[in-house]
Amino acid sequence: MNKSIFISIVAALSCFSLQASAQLSEKDSLRLDSIEAALTDSLKQVEVNASNIVHLRDKDVIYITREMRKGSYNTGELLGKVPGMTYNNLTKELRYQGQTKILILVDSLEYNEKYIKNLHHIRFNKIEIIPNPKGKYANYDIIINLCRNEKYEGWEIEGEYSLVLSPGDRNMLNTPFDHAEWYPAWTYTRNKWNFYANYYGKFDQEGTDILSTTQYLLNNYTEEVIKNPDVTRNQKTHDRFHGVNVASDYQFNKHNSVSISYRYMWSDNDKSKPETVVRSDLYGNVQDTIGSTSFSTDRWNYHQFASFYRGGKGAWNYSASLNYNRLTSNTTYNLKKTSGYETTDNRWSRMDHTYGKAEVNRRFLQEKIYWAIGYDDLWKHYKQQRTETHESLTDYTLKQSTVWTYGNFNVTEKASLSVLASITTNKTKGDEAKDRYLSWRGDLTYYQKMKAEQWLRLNYSCSVSNPDLNKVTSYGQFSDSLTWSGGNPQLRSSVSHWARLQYYFLKCLAISVEDTYQPRTFDNITTLEYGELQNGMEGYYAATMPQNAKWNKASINIDFTKQIGNLTLSANASFWRVGGKYNSFKHYVNGCQYAAEIQYYIEKWQLSPLINYSGGSNQGGWAQGYSKKNYDWLYLVLTKYLCKQRLQILFLYTVPVHLTSGRDMYVIDTPATFSHVVNSNFNYNVNNHVELVIRFNFGGGKSVRQYNREMSEEKLNDNHQYY
Repeated sequence: MNKSIFISIVAALSCFSLQASAQLSEKDSLRLDSIEAALTDSLKQVEVNASNIVHLRDKDVIYITREMRKGSYNTGELLGKVPGMTYNNLTKELRYQGQTKILILVDSLEYNEKYIKNLHHIRFNKIEIIPNPKGKYANYDIIINLCRNEKYEGWEIEGEYSLVLSPGDRNMLNTPFDHAEWYPAWTYTRNKWNFYANYYGKFDQEGTDILSTTQYLLNNYTEEVIKNPDVTRNQKTHDRFHGVNVASDYQFNKHNSVSISYRYMWSDNDKSKPETVVRSDLYGNVQDTIGSTSFSTDRWNYHQFASFYRGGKGAWNYSASLNYNRLTSNTTYNLKKTSGYETTDNRWSRMDHTYGKAEVNRRFLQEKIYWAIGYDDLWKHYKQQRTETHESLTDYTLKQSTVWTYGNFNVTEKASLSVLASITTNKTKGDEAKDRYLSWRGDLTYYQKMKAEQWLRLNYSCSVSNPDLNKVTSYGQFSDSLTWSGGNPQLRSSVSHWARLQYYFLKCLAISVEDTYQPRTFDNITTLEYGELQNGMEGYYAATMPQNAKWNKASINIDFTKQIGNLTLSANASFWRVGGKYNSFKHYVNGCQYAAEIQYYIEKWQLSPLINYSGGSNQGGWAQGYSKKNYDWLYLVLTKYLCKQRLQILFLYTVPVHLTSGRDMYVIDTPATFSHVVNSNFNYNVNNHVELVIRFNFGGGKSVRQYNREMSEEKLNDNHQYY
């Protein structure tokens, strides 16, 4: 279940994305002329393989049929019936010809992905599948553009409630309750207007035992965290999250539209660590057994306002957007030890963040050449101070201005070459330091479509990313008597080179080879220092500070997807070598992951059983350490459709049978310390896991009332239009 919870949380927290609401996009690359005009324009560019599918040179158009709607509870399940595409009803992940980097648009506008997947499909009449997208979407593998009926009027209330139970001794409250999520949403559409509002909330609690050993090498000192004598868990967490979002967009015509959105989120999380610590020397001679209790809270609230405009005139197209965000948070931390040691760290912080984007693009030479130019402006101001004394800890500003240009050339009807180049000015200002530098980015993509369903894509990208503003603070402190940690005001941006070769063949297999090399990334480096300790005495201590280190990961991935009627088969496996280096410190390890899934829809009973088995040796490496997690999970899922597809009930059970050790551990090896942290049975965390999910979708209005959810009266006319 940990996997499904994580994926659900990630999907929900996508509401944090600065592009999550009705964000505008380039319409020229997503525009489609009428089917009649496309069929008569050039037979060389069009190949009709089925009555509802039209293949154009740069996209496929799928008209939604009665059979596609039949048995599809929502838009996500409908998309799973597009040839070459699958939809996982457990993780809500879409895969198209082995690719998962997919963006969903509605009439060329961006919306929250989870929201679109949960909508009923009646409002849409056709789907555009755009491989190898251009312009601002060049980093995606696939664009899905859902086209609404031109004259649609209706409302819709849809939502989801999930409850997770973990029988046994996993949670600290001696209760099987583990996790809950709830998500109601309302949508109203009337022709060119669209209004949307939703609320999302979750509560999560967990208790685990994390055992560790830390050696302070030059202090002849060892701390070992053991299981508590009273059998209570030594790490307990409670996470609460709430979010409200409202948005509206108006489409003047197929080329021009405007959108606005507002989002407010707040969270209240706490963690307690009642640990039993054995202190000894490096030779194992026990000196003392002490109790260590820490408690931390993190409370924050987040406001976001965004507006977007998309337009075009003649051959020229343009778009602009403006975002403003404010995040405020209060964090508290208290550590007490029965030895008498105590420390506190209470902080208040605020981040104001704005960014604006503008773009102009057009096509030339009968759409063989696509060209775009744009300007991005970003500003962040981060302030942090002590709660009680209002002492300033951080006052940091980042200013970025980027000019970029993108070009795509259709070499032949089946081959294209694209190039992206950008230059960015970076200005940073901290408490005691200023920095100004230039950074560049370059992307190169070659796409070749071969016979049948075969294609090949080669990508290369060089990009720059900036550090979390918490990492560049000039403030540091002792978190315990022998450990100091702080930020690095001189930290530079990370530089990343990424290359990938993909090959899809046999209508079901995809192979990709990737390499990511970061000659300058972010890594916490621990060094040995000598000076005044927390207790006023002099001695050695471990000092941790973010640095620009090196990192590399090379991998190969094999993906299989096959649809046979109502049966969907999928499997994938990945193998990689990863590691990092900083000066003389380096660690490199090998890892692998695998998964297989079978899903079948029983039309007669409106049931959909699913079996998923996944596992691997998930290993990671960095300059001063490495991690290793051996796991395997077997999920059994059953989905039942009720009330004429208006209600869906999903039941999940995790079988307590494993073929791997379930050992989760990581090692940190520095000149100052050696730490070994382990969760001895990671698999146990999901044993006998039970999840119940209830989804509903009710609607009304002119278009919805005319629609028969059982599709018995849905007809196809001679003009390829579906009602």
